[in-house]
Amino acid sequence: MTPAPAGFALRVPQSWFEFDVWRATRTGDLSRMIDARIAETPALAPQRGALLKALRQAAADAERQGAVFCAVMGELVEDAGMLAASAMVFHTDGAPEPANNTVEAIAGQITAVAPSPASPYWRRVEIIEIPAGRAVRIQGIEQSGANGRGAIDFVVTQTLIPVPEGNGILNIVLTSPQVELADAMLDLFDAISSTLDWSAPAATRTNPTEGK
Repeated sequence: MTPAPAGFALRVPQSWFEFDVWRATRTGDLSRMIDARIAETPALAPQRGALLKALRQAAADAERQGAVFCAVMGELVEDAGMLAASAMVFHTDGAPEPANNTVEAIAGQITAVAPSPASPYWRRVEIIEIPAGRAVRIQGIEQSGANGRGAIDFVVTQTLIPVPEGNGILNIVLTSPQVELADAMLDLFDAISSTLDWSAPAATRTNPTEGK
């Protein structure tokens, strides 16, 4: 059974590109969005092609994976070049047995991987409290080779939380290929995912660092 759409609010920074996944893969919304941003920030003009490619790829991945929300970071930072990251939200029906959809049960199904000098990959699993309630937080460095693009290392944060009234599981997935900035990315991802709340039928965009 497909769960009913979860009403949630998630804040991402104002500089991120947030878009409707269905429209992004079928209309010229992404091009218009980038052109509007370049009008505000002309320094982005040389990166237009790269930005459009990144947003189109994120939109295609979001649609293919069934994401209900997608936003992409593409920022120019002095001495660091273009910073890239994405946020996607997935809503699934969870396990058939309700007892397996508690935060404790979810956390128990995920294997943590300790940091090791022999490998760049690690995974931390913990139970946290956010405005939406208790959730499972997964952070680490992982490898993905999806869609034939070759193996790429990513900084990853996932936040899994049961939807109220037993209506499935929400998973907020934030990733960035810039593992050299892992600590900063993980701090940003924590700030974004910690804004999740059950308050609106669609995600909204504001600066998650305001008031912190």
